[in-house]
Amino acid sequence: MDMDIGLFKTFGEALAIGFLIGIERYKDRSQDEKKSAGLRTFTIFSLLGAVCGLLPIPYTVITLGALIVFLSMGYYRRAVESYGMTTEVAALLTFWLGYLMHQYEMLAISSGIILVILLALKQVLHDFVRNQIREVELFDTLKFLAVVFVVFPLLPNRNMGPYDFFNPTHIWTLIILVSTVSYLGYVLTRVLGNERGLMISALIGGVVSTTAVTMFLAERVKRAPVQSRICGVTGVMANAIQFPRLLLLVWIINAQLGMLLAVPLIGMAAMGILGAWILGRKHLFHAAGETTDVPLQNPYSLRSALKFGLFFVGVFLLSKIATVHLGEQGIYLTSAIAGLGDASAISLSAAQLVNNDELSVFAACVAIFIAVTMNALFKWILAYMNGNRDLAFWLGGGFVTMLLTGGVLFGVVYSF
Repeated sequence: MDMDIGLFKTFGEALAIGFLIGIERYKDRSQDEKKSAGLRTFTIFSLLGAVCGLLPIPYTVITLGALIVFLSMGYYRRAVESYGMTTEVAALLTFWLGYLMHQYEMLAISSGIILVILLALKQVLHDFVRNQIREVELFDTLKFLAVVFVVFPLLPNRNMGPYDFFNPTHIWTLIILVSTVSYLGYVLTRVLGNERGLMISALIGGVVSTTAVTMFLAERVKRAPVQSRICGVTGVMANAIQFPRLLLLVWIINAQLGMLLAVPLIGMAAMGILGAWILGRKHLFHAAGETTDVPLQNPYSLRSALKFGLFFVGVFLLSKIATVHLGEQGIYLTSAIAGLGDASAISLSAAQLVNNDELSVFAACVAIFIAVTMNALFKWILAYMNGNRDLAFWLGGGFVTMLLTGGVLFGVVYSF
């Protein structure tokens, strides 16, 4: 009796899945179209699959062959009318969902629901591909996926080079990590569209590149000096975003280091955003109504990824040599030099050295703060040279406030 109840349940679920898919296919066709499979046909396909799940494999093969012939005849009969194959493929999948219902119940039900969602989103997906996604974004996304799922598995997972500092798999993992964060920031920026104010645009752009946002604001001030204050405090907000971003990268590599840096880095971000908002709230509210878009780079540049990879390898080698020959003081010098270019690379290097028990957690924290300070100095110089003194004043004041906040909070946390 229990077995019969189980079978009735399985057939009922197959019936429901076929019925649901059939509803979507029926709703999708035009009113005068009667040639494509609809409500009853898809329900039958699913039930047929459920029946075949109880039969020996040869019967299933014969049934499937007959179904394919039937669907092929219907497709070629309608081919002159330029119909796609979506309905035919959906019919075959419906058959297999019914077949799998016996042993993989939840998988079959979930797949059926996902199939209905994909079919129902036809117009939305077509509009997205035709009007929303650019060709360069598609190709860059494919390159990004190839780097992650094609190149990465081929890399050797062993130490090599002087001091055994270089592990291709580990290095590439860190490159992918940084690229993924930037890629997601780009996607978020694209999703929000162009109808953004200066503040929101710069904040989200800071996820992708704080240097790019700083340059954009400096060029804006050069054209309109009266906006020096609003661009300065907005630049502070955008640069404050880098601290949670940096915390995420470090935490993934070494959770202990991430925990120690959590309060200082989050405090720096909060101080930067809150302080800038208070200082420029009137101007920010006015600017929020403007249509402003920070220029976007391509979502993924293979050349930029390789450049960052080479830079990261050089920083990691320099960090290893400095640590071996000069001790913890050596990593501080490396951080000061590398931080001028990118704070992420030296931060990830320090976290990796902590993982290898070659650097203390305290020294890694100090190295990261040195890198962040030098990176802030570099961007302040960019703002001064490409913008004006007022922009440099507001941006520099924000940097100093955030760095002092981070230093105080780190001292408090480390004292405990």
